[in-house]
This record gives sequence, C-alpha cells and structure tokens, in this order.
Amino acid sequence: MMPATSGPQRAYYRLVPRVKALEPERRRTWVSLAAAWTGLVVPGLFLGGWMWFLGGGGLSVAPPLAAAALAAWLSPSLTYPFKHEFKRKVIRPMMRELLQDVDYAPLGSVSPLDLEASQLFAVPIAGIEGEDLVIGRHDDVDVKFSEVVGYSEISSQGRATLLAPGSDADLKTKQIVFRGLFFVADFNKPAQGRVIVHPDRLEGRIGPLANALQPAHDRDGLVRVRMEDPRFERHYVVYATDSETAHYALSPALMERLAEFREKVRAPVAFSIIYNKLYMAVATRKNMLEPPLFGPLASPRVFRGYLEDVELFLELVENLGLNRDIWGDGAWP
Repeated sequence: MMPATSGPQRAYYRLVPRVKALEPERRRTWVSLAAAWTGLVVPGLFLGGWMWFLGGGGLSVAPPLAAAALAAWLSPSLTYPFKHEFKRKVIRPMMRELLQDVDYAPLGSVSPLDLEASQLFAVPIAGIEGEDLVIGRHDDVDVKFSEVVGYSEISSQGRATLLAPGSDADLKTKQIVFRGLFFVADFNKPAQGRVIVHPDRLEGRIGPLANALQPAHDRDGLVRVRMEDPRFERHYVVYATDSETAHYALSPALMERLAEFREKVRAPVAFSIIYNKLYMAVATRKNMLEPPLFGPLASPRVFRGYLEDVELFLELVENLGLNRDIWGDGAWP
C-alpha cells in the first residue's frame, strides 16, 4: 500500500469537496431509477396476476418479464448523466494526481492491436469493447490500461435458417475471448526473446502432477519452462523462447512479486514480455471506477475502492522495477 503522503491520499483530500457536491445528483439518480423500476414492474405484476386469475396460465408471466426488461433497458440512460459527471469531476482529476501526462477517456479502451501483440490469446481478436482508458506516465514509464471485452468472430457459412433454409451467406457470431483489465507498460530495455506466462489452472488442484500434463510446447513452438519458485508455479505456467530467456527475465525477486500480485487481485492473471513491452491481462468482472448509486460517495472506504483499482497497476510498475534496469547489464540472450 502507498504511504499516507502519496498521490492517492492527496487525491482523496483534494477531491472530497467535489465528491460531496455530487451527492444530491446521486440521490436524484437513485430516486429516478427506483421510480422507473417501480412504475414499470409493479403494474406488470398486477397485470400478470390479473391474467393468471383469468386463466392465462403461462402467458401471465409475460407482462412482469416485459416490464423488467424495459426497466433494465432504460436504466443505463437514467444513470449515464450522473456517471459521466462523476468521471469528469472526480476520476479525471484523480488520475492527474496519480500519473504524469495523463489522458483519461471514460468511453475509451486499449486497442485490439494491444491484445494481439501480447500473444496471450489462442484466437485472433476481431474487436473489443471497453471503457475507462487511462494513458500516462508513472516513474518515467509509459503505461496504459482499461477495462476490455475482447471477442473473436466465428463464421457459420451455409448454415440453414428459418428465413433462408439454403442460405450460403457468411454469418458471423461473436465469442468472448477475454473480459477484464488489460495493462501495457514500456520496458527500459528491448527483449530479443519472448516470455508468455499463462494462469496455471492445474497446479493448485493436483500439485506437481500438473507439470506432466501441461504440453511441452505452446501453439507457437515456445518451450515449457518450469521455474524453481513453488509459490510462483502454483499460479503461473511459463513458456519462453528457451529456458535461458525465461530464467533471465523471471528472477527470483520478480517471481515473488508476481505471485504476490496474483494473490492480491484474486483473479487469473496472464502476462507476456515481448520486445520492449509488458502486457498483462487480469480476468475479472469488476467494474472499474464506477460510482456507487446506493451509498454515500464521500466515504473513505468507497473512495479507497477507486484508488485500489488504479494502484494495482501503479504498484505493479513499482514492484516489478520497470523504472529501474532490473535486467542487469547487457542484452537479452
């Protein structure tokens, strides 16, 4: 955790007046949301009950379901003005306290090229949806991160449909490849080899036997490298250009920090070191930097939650030593 005099603490005390000023709007938004749900769902329930009384059977569930669907469809438009103001008046200034040369785009995200360049995903990324893009510098290291949903497209050419039983149209459906937080940071030195590290889903369940079940090579021909740190091995499986490259990049201290990071986020983590970039994907459904609707905004506990979302990655830059020459002198193997 960062010390009390750090940017996050300064951000909290400077932004408390702005947060408190948004409290009336939060209450109005909550009331509007509650009114919309009550005004739609309650009549839908009465109508469904009346249809049931008249012998409507299964059709009686249609009115409440339709009312709930309409309320859910309207909810984002009711909450958007408040969320937009919160991010403009609170989150953007907070980022300026934490990062240098910062740019914050509430509706932006990292690009599909970033996900492709990481080589962490087995299928091509056809497109992404995301929000809360942060681009800036921390300890003289360029960083960017955002929430992202990356998806691939699956073709179903020639599949028969009710409207076109003999259709030859090339139909495409989306399949989610990754959902979570995606982080990119610059390295001080370019790397000649590649290190790809995936979550180890077997080690924690079956212990050392997992090593015998994991493939010796990945899809790109990288070799499986077993590391000496048992704690790191419980969370990660390493593939690299060769064993020398993996051990050169993943020093004992670095593996310890990465294991601690995985345990702190309590979610699957994958990362890669390719040329002069570190890419990291944290598979989580947590909605980053969203204001609460059903509790006071100025609570230190609530604000701490916003800061922790960002600090996870800022501490990663510090803990991994990206701002120092952690690789030592000389080129990569």
